[in-house]
Amino acid sequence: MDLSLLKALSEADAIASSEQEVRQILLEEADRLQKEVRFDGLGSVLIRLNESTGPKVMICAHMDEVGFMVRSISREGAIDVLPVGNVRMAARQLQPVRITTREECKIPGLLDGDRQGNDVSAMRVDIGARSYDEVMQAGIRPGDRVTFDTTFQVLPHQRVMGKAFDDRLGCYLLVTLLRELHDAELPAEVWLVASSSEEVGLRGGQTATRAVSPDVAIVLDTACWAKNFDYGAANHRQIGNGPMLVLSDKSLIAPPKLTAWVETVAAEIGVPLQADMFSNGGTDGGAVHLTGTGVPTVVMGP
Repeated sequence: MDLSLLKALSEADAIASSEQEVRQILLEEADRLQKEVRFDGLGSVLIRLNESTGPKVMICAHMDEVGFMVRSISREGAIDVLPVGNVRMAARQLQPVRITTREECKIPGLLDGDRQGNDVSAMRVDIGARSYDEVMQAGIRPGDRVTFDTTFQVLPHQRVMGKAFDDRLGCYLLVTLLRELHDAELPAEVWLVASSSEEVGLRGGQTATRAVSPDVAIVLDTACWAKNFDYGAANHRQIGNGPMLVLSDKSLIAPPKLTAWVETVAAEIGVPLQADMFSNGGTDGGAVHLTGTGVPTVVMGP
């Protein structure tokens, strides 16, 4: 496993519509391997892995992460922010963050809100400034993006810790596929897509699918279990038990024939799967499968 690549992807800052740091990592890999690259109007990256007269397959992962945007600045130097994407309540209090200015400077700060974390109007970042002018002098303006300031770390037992694994793990898999299959002869034309703005409404998944017009799609995304150290039968998201195969979520019910094919291939190569269903939320698959006249789509995750 290329931990340096995963570290770079995890520590890149990329809320919706501001994914240039992740995009650059992907573009450097595509350029090194001399692959054709296209873009949709939102900034999604479309990498053509190969040429083939067979069916067109799109493998998709989103670049953006949840975070915040600077909303306003008070006379006292408090920086009001609004969530971009579904930021968990527990992550809205006393969290180190960094603000990326329009000049691409990184300003560290501390995010805090009300004790329950559900009053978005009370969410503020403290950078140590004591006035509006001091915030201005730091180069911070409304609209600047705010992300969690989390350092990638390697833990014991082949585990890692970091931010934005949703969905930088998917982006990591895209780069891995690009590296390992860049000169392979494949029976299908494969497009590797890093989509924009998934966390705010599955936006890039839709526009990228229109651009590629695939016959079938595989969406790579992640999920977590609500209770740590719960290894019961209901937990189908356990580290080390194989990739996640999503049978349904709020936005997509996977075609049974497609999931059966995935299960057959996995069994043939000895890869265990964890069949899962999301009771809340969705993925780019929800937008991908409704694009055009419809695209058979399955969602999987590391």
